[in-house]
Amino acid sequence: MKTLLVYYSFTQNNALLAKAIQTRLGCDMLQIETVRKRSTFSIFLDMLFGRRPSIRKHNLSMENYDQFVFVAPIWLGKIAGPLKTFLHEERDKIKRYAFITLCGGLAGQKEKIEAELVSILGMHPLKVSDLWISEIVDQNVPKDAKNISAYRVGGEEIEKLSTKIDEFCFSIREEKIMI
Repeated sequence: MKTLLVYYSFTQNNALLAKAIQTRLGCDMLQIETVRKRSTFSIFLDMLFGRRPSIRKHNLSMENYDQFVFVAPIWLGKIAGPLKTFLHEERDKIKRYAFITLCGGLAGQKEKIEAELVSILGMHPLKVSDLWISEIVDQNVPKDAKNISAYRVGGEEIEKLSTKIDEFCFSIREEKIMI
């Protein structure tokens, strides 16, 4: 079974997460890029008006993949717009998928994320994992900085998530064997 990891990252936090997952799964990877440069204000407007940003065309054939792993931030309780654009454009080719995020907001939104994925793709994911910056930042970081989307994680902080990343990857591999 061939897996494609598809990710979008505005702050590069989810890019680091995607690379850690790719290393563990040994899968192909596709970065979603927007046509226009994003700003916090343009993201806010997209969310306010329900717009999906335009993304750059890619040259991968989705038919070559049996399983997808999606990685993207959660903005105000919703999946980042560029990933939603990709999901809408490719939904007919996606049959098996999982989703993981690294975010700076409130923890415990897994059910909401899964419901949004199901509404777009029409099927339940194999796995949804939400990882939160507030769980891994150094204790010296001011408390109010732990929950803001502007915080940038580093490799050492991704390393603190190793066990959760391993569990996510293991569940993806196990699901492959079961089916």
